[in-house]
Amino acid sequence: HSLVGSGTTSKQLDQEKDAKPIAYGGMLIECALALISVCAVGYIWNQYADGTTVTPTVVFATGLASMFSKVFGDGCYNAVYSMLILAVSAFCLTSVDTATRLARYMFAEFFVEPGQTREDLKGWERVITNPVVAGVALGLTGYAKIWALFGAANQLLAALGLLAVCCWLGKIGRNNKMFYFPMFFMLIVTLTSLVFTIKAQIAGIAAG
Repeated sequence: HSLVGSGTTSKQLDQEKDAKPIAYGGMLIECALALISVCAVGYIWNQYADGTTVTPTVVFATGLASMFSKVFGDGCYNAVYSMLILAVSAFCLTSVDTATRLARYMFAEFFVEPGQTREDLKGWERVITNPVVAGVALGLTGYAKIWALFGAANQLLAALGLLAVCCWLGKIGRNNKMFYFPMFFMLIVTLTSLVFTIKAQIAGIAAG
């Protein structure tokens, strides 16, 4: 959000002072979602540990639907489960949409010179910078490969965003100490997660 939102969300604000409550409110809601997700996994941990329910979308929906059914009765399980599957699927679709748009931006930055448009390109460069081609190229190939790292990489970007703002505030002589703790916390957690992921991948490759 700190990178992509700077070019999209900012254009949707009526005035600059609206940025703080929207950004802070979004952060609080995402924190609440993270806590709810942890509770959902914890509630059906036995099913997850024995391999019965391991798909992330199904784990989230099954855990919360089971919690709701304990409170409101078994009759609500199917309805809650279906709604949660739909909600997570919508999130995945928006992530795919973001990835395809970023692919288009990246290919355009590689080949389109300042002052040019895509129409000025010729041959394969014009083809590869086409929004549809660029989107499909990442959606069908690279996106599937990076999805497993999406969570840690996404939060690592947050840490780098905090680092950039921290450096900028320090350079202009403003107080930046409030950024130290969240920045280092995010860096340590995300890098630790990536190390565990790399170890698991290496172990999988070694095992064939």
